[in-house]
Amino acid sequence: MSELKLLLHVAQVERWEVAATNAINFFRSRQEGDNLQVCMVANADAVTICGQCNRPVFDKLKQIVLDGGEIFLCENALQKFEIPSTRIAEVFKTTPSGIRKLVELQQNGWIYVRP
Repeated sequence: MSELKLLLHVAQVERWEVAATNAINFFRSRQEGDNLQVCMVANADAVTICGQCNRPVFDKLKQIVLDGGEIFLCENALQKFEIPSTRIAEVFKTTPSGIRKLVELQQNGWIYVRP
């Protein structure tokens, strides 16, 4: 039985498609007995996806959450880009500091990948 924890860091809005595809492919690689977990953390201009997410990317992000993944947006970056919490879709969670979330997850055994 494998326990694998994938941490995807999305720091550029144009990298969401690749990151989402990576997460879905990771979940699809599940074998019997596997415990696969995915956490995506977005900071910098990647948080602007809230207002410009195209349907195919949004559908992938929704599937990641349905598969048990979590997607966090950095509150510092949301504030910088003046994105109110009312514009955040239900697939997203927030974290006060994206960089801190990345460090904490890595300290807890998550494997960092930046697509």
